[in-house]
Amino acid sequence: MRARFTPKQVREYLEMEKMKFHRAVVKELSKAGKEFVRLARGKRASEGGFNDVTGNLRSSIAFAVIYRGKIMASNYASNGTAEGKNQAKRLISEMKSQYSEGYALLAVAGMDYATKVESKGKDVISGSSLIVEEMLRTAIDKLKNDYK
Repeated sequence: MRARFTPKQVREYLEMEKMKFHRAVVKELSKAGKEFVRLARGKRASEGGFNDVTGNLRSSIAFAVIYRGKIMASNYASNGTAEGKNQAKRLISEMKSQYSEGYALLAVAGMDYATKVESKGKDVISGSSLIVEEMLRTAIDKLKNDYK
């Protein structure tokens, strides 16, 4: 029996499947990143979060999906301070070059003093990170099943 497709058709099909997988991975990582940002920015001091006197720290909470060192999707504060947003962009820009292969989800609090606030028992991003980590495990399992 002869094949009913050409080598070119096989290459095109494989490329199309590769792009579908790529879009699915970026979508799942973006969904997790958006949830991270929503949780981290939304947590108030009365809930174990922090008081954000200047607005900079909350505005510096952001995410970016990286593929081979390039930003595929991101979320920076749209209604916060320019200082916070710029610090998040700076930090993500510095970090993205470390991921020249494969995919990465960078979730950050860009202000330099974020770790100091966390060390005082305030939740800046650590609690949100743990919740989103479980989301990512589920998403990875789903992708594994969808693309066996």
